[in-house]
Amino acid sequence: MIGHLESLPKPNMFYIHAFPSSHMYPEQVMGVVPNLSAGMLGQQTYTLVITNYRLIFARLTNQMVNQEIERAKSEARQSGEGFLGTWAASTHAGFSYHNRYHKMPPQAILQENPSNYEIRPEQVKSVKITSGYHDPQYSQDNPGKMVIKWTGGKVKFTLDRMEPQQIRSMLFPLLGARVK
Repeated sequence: MIGHLESLPKPNMFYIHAFPSSHMYPEQVMGVVPNLSAGMLGQQTYTLVITNYRLIFARLTNQMVNQEIERAKSEARQSGEGFLGTWAASTHAGFSYHNRYHKMPPQAILQENPSNYEIRPEQVKSVKITSGYHDPQYSQDNPGKMVIKWTGGKVKFTLDRMEPQQIRSMLFPLLGARVK
């Protein structure tokens, strides 16, 4: 019987060291929630990247947006776009920056900016997501909110582009009933 065990293939050491032993599958991006505003007066913008093992909060700075706009303008000019095509490309670039996170390795996302951070599922106590509303009488919008209570404290975000139910459906596979 012992001879049989010796004939089994040796495990891939890179895989074992790259991922904790509790992870049976490589980490992959499962969803992206753009434009979460945080801080006083919402001056900090984050993109929430949901993987099969953690939540990554990627800070979006003005410098990052400006670099992306310049890159988009340059590509549009190189492909022969005129003024309107260049303008459209630069406008779209600022609103689609988050799409790059679908293809980036999660660790690279975390390391992209020193302000980026992660929260592991076992650290999350609860996630409460509320819908916003528009009050036509006073012509004002009350945006949706997301509050994450975790072992490190509490983080509050204002939602911009996505409906609360979409966000809940992305978070539920990782966090289960803690998502409300």
